[in-house]
Amino acid sequence: MGKFKFVIILIFLLLSGCTSSSYASYDVPPTAIDGKLDLYDWHWDQILPLNGEWEFYWDELLYPEDFNASRTATNFITLPRAWNNYVVKDKKLPGFGKATYRLLIQHSSDEILAIKIPRIFTSYNLWANQELIASAGDIDINNHKPQYLPQIQYLNTDAKNIELIVQVTNLSHRSGGILESIQIGTADQITERRIRNLTLELFLFGCLFIIGLYQLALYIFRTKDKSTLYFGIYSLFISARTLIVGEIFFIHLFPSFSWEVAHKVQTLAYYLGIPLIFLFLRETFPKDTSNNIYKVIKVMTIVSISLVFFTPARIFTYFNPVYQVYSLIIFAYISYFACVLCYRKRDGAYLICFGLMSLILTTINDIVFLSIVVADTDNHFLRNIITKGNLSSWGHLVFVFTQSLLVAKRFSKSFSNVELLKEQLQSSNRNLEEKVKERTLALETSKEELKEAYTTVSRSEKSLQDLMQNISHDLRTPLSSIKGYTNAILDGIVNEPKQQKNYLKRVIDKVNHLNYMVQELFDLSQLQSRQLKLQLTPISVKWLIENLSEKYHYDMMNEDVNFTVSNTDYYSEHEPSSFFVKVDIQRLERVFSNLLNNALKYTPKNGTITLNFKIDIDNRELLVEISDSGIGISKEDLPYVFERFYMASKSRQTTNKSNGLGLAIVKEIIEYHQGSIWVESKKKHGTSFFFTLPIYQDSLEKVYSYNLEEV
Repeated sequence: MGKFKFVIILIFLLLSGCTSSSYASYDVPPTAIDGKLDLYDWHWDQILPLNGEWEFYWDELLYPEDFNASRTATNFITLPRAWNNYVVKDKKLPGFGKATYRLLIQHSSDEILAIKIPRIFTSYNLWANQELIASAGDIDINNHKPQYLPQIQYLNTDAKNIELIVQVTNLSHRSGGILESIQIGTADQITERRIRNLTLELFLFGCLFIIGLYQLALYIFRTKDKSTLYFGIYSLFISARTLIVGEIFFIHLFPSFSWEVAHKVQTLAYYLGIPLIFLFLRETFPKDTSNNIYKVIKVMTIVSISLVFFTPARIFTYFNPVYQVYSLIIFAYISYFACVLCYRKRDGAYLICFGLMSLILTTINDIVFLSIVVADTDNHFLRNIITKGNLSSWGHLVFVFTQSLLVAKRFSKSFSNVELLKEQLQSSNRNLEEKVKERTLALETSKEELKEAYTTVSRSEKSLQDLMQNISHDLRTPLSSIKGYTNAILDGIVNEPKQQKNYLKRVIDKVNHLNYMVQELFDLSQLQSRQLKLQLTPISVKWLIENLSEKYHYDMMNEDVNFTVSNTDYYSEHEPSSFFVKVDIQRLERVFSNLLNNALKYTPKNGTITLNFKIDIDNRELLVEISDSGIGISKEDLPYVFERFYMASKSRQTTNKSNGLGLAIVKEIIEYHQGSIWVESKKKHGTSFFFTLPIYQDSLEKVYSYNLEEV
């Protein structure tokens, strides 16, 4: 179990390192709006993606001279995305066609700027201030020639306005347009990014290629072990793929190389990866693999490979989404297979498990990054999670490395066995007492290992029992009460109609409580899985504070507590009508209701409950504090107050109506709004709950005029 945890930790560290964001110093990087990008306040200390709304002219290849004062853009497309399914004149666009993109950039930089151009589907010309600075393939619709050619180009920054025009034609791929971000930065930054990417990709290629040749050499010297054959072929395929993805270094070496052939090689490397990995696992662990899964993989491989070989890319790329779904299913099985190997403690299982999990997670990242679900939509939420592509090459490297370690381990084990046999032959004349001592020591060691394993299993079983007790606790009590009330009526203990009616009312109360608890569990599950769709609405912070203060002031009038609202810091430093929050007002009111009811529940008569608002302009967030003068929470309970079914110490369990879900729901709602929540408390000195919400400034008149009636 300890090794398995270590494997999981290593995978987490690998992925967190690969997916780190390069915009940590900015809350929200600037994006284009209505075809214009304002970079006057940009510090140019990092590279910026030119994302946002570009002018979009469908079925037109426009040149710089075609844009004049009389031409007004009517369509704006949010990049990066494919133009597939984008609606123009009430019609969804197909993947094949031509279009022109345009973006105006305003800046104040005196440095030399450059842009990094990704692969564009599938041919393009790029103009900067009426100068053709980059192209790939042939955009002529009658003589279309596709080509992927990521490159960097330097910009003339004498003028403070940069006009970018991109002409794109696609007749060769299922998806068309600009699916990856064009990036801008200083010349040094862009050049450094380019060199670093090329260096890493060539490093990956070299590692994978050498290991592939090494595996094939092992097979030549020992043909009985076919696992090295499959793994060597797999490594060579992936090494070849590394040169035609990302920076696509191969095309820079051979610019005239066929795009169709390169795309087939790239696709074949992906399609053959799954069967080769499965064949390797089947040879390495023959007793644990499923023959039925093998038959499915064999049939699917024959069909997919045939499509790639005998059809052009414009046809077989439509099959990619199906193969991606199939890949996810096979990955689920391989993950289960890896867990089985670890459970059965097969030789080298932990190394193989680590490599497989790294490969699977990074490949899933790439599948999502390139999927039509993300590519064919504007601002899909997965773009905020999956921010980088081509991570699977690193997953392949980790998998290849772990397999090489496994081979080295087996060779080492073979030599160790030979040396052990030699020592056993040399020591065969030793006396029986020494052998008994050795075996006794081995038995004691085995006993300690079994004892440790038993202790680990006992801890796991105890954790599971505690979890089930927490879940069933709040359900058992009302059910027992309902059973008791019902039996009292059925057994004739309560036979007066008035008493029976009172008992039945209690049953209804308990049932309503159960229904409420089930609904709370359902809501919490939807929030945690992000299946619940928030109805986000821009609301003035001023309106939010004044209306919430008024609402809960009246709610608290009938309670035996002193309720105050404090927002002096907010009003003294900032104009409240100039800030806005995007919230689901019903969910937010539930947060305030749960926290205030919680404070009310644990505050004695004549105690104090305070609702405080404060704006943090540096972090661009609204800070809300709800504090009470109640009994407080002990230090050991503080880390767990937001966990489901967690009830703090008995001193705070003042009612049987609590089900331990309210604060868990509050936490999920706040985090769903991109905020954070925490609690500070000291026993017998009251409790303060804090949460934050992102705030925005918008000069648009329509947002300023947003009022209660619109909400």
